[in-house]
Amino acid sequence: MNAMNTAEHARINALVYQFANTYLEKRGWFESLDGIPRNKDGLVPWITYPAFRQLARIVKPGCKVFEYGCGGSSHWWATRASEVISVEHDAAWAERVAATAPANLKIVSRVMNEETTKQQKAAVAKFFAEPPELPVSPHPQHNIMHGLLCEEFVAYATEICAHKKASFDVIVVDGMARSLTAWLAAQYIKPNGIIVFDNSDRWQYNGAYKMLNAAGFRRIDYYGPGPVNRQEWCTSLFVKSLDVFAQSIDSPQGDCDLGW
Repeated sequence: MNAMNTAEHARINALVYQFANTYLEKRGWFESLDGIPRNKDGLVPWITYPAFRQLARIVKPGCKVFEYGCGGSSHWWATRASEVISVEHDAAWAERVAATAPANLKIVSRVMNEETTKQQKAAVAKFFAEPPELPVSPHPQHNIMHGLLCEEFVAYATEICAHKKASFDVIVVDGMARSLTAWLAAQYIKPNGIIVFDNSDRWQYNGAYKMLNAAGFRRIDYYGPGPVNRQEWCTSLFVKSLDVFAQSIDSPQGDCDLGW
């Protein structure tokens, strides 16, 4: 019995090693094990690989991107977009990312409980008058880390209000106040644009998903592994129009085709 168990264990290890040397190696997962989301080509968004590969296919050069939460993704977007604006709640991290930002990437720091103007408060008054489900945990730092607090990040969320509505091709919801930022994203995305919502397998953001659904957006989920992490999670694309996928009909040559 022990010999059989040892043999089976060895067989499974060999299969896992084979998977690691095909899928994970080609995605560049090993390059990210130091905690920095990147692949063999450089910095990448900290989203699932299936979502990343889809975005790489469908996002056109010259697009305009707004990001909630800056990092390696900001630099990746800057290589593909004409303009990227990222708002960040951690001033030290924002300064670090901005230090190597190309000319088309603007990093804005808006910290927790930053003072807001009457115009900013008015821009989100409707959201707070009829708020969605906003669950929080008993742990304050947990709520901050996972974007569950909204009132404390009005200045952060309303940074997008400095721009015209329906003016962005891509808006990334991956930082603070995710329900509030998703509500604003629905107003500032172009009719054929994409809202990228990371960690969308968390039930705590259900209020945000329902708001986007009520606003006419449909959710497309991309479950799978991604940089840094050792477990599966989900990144979702919210779109009103499926026309954004019109240019990604053909399949490129790859490992899983017929081999010629």
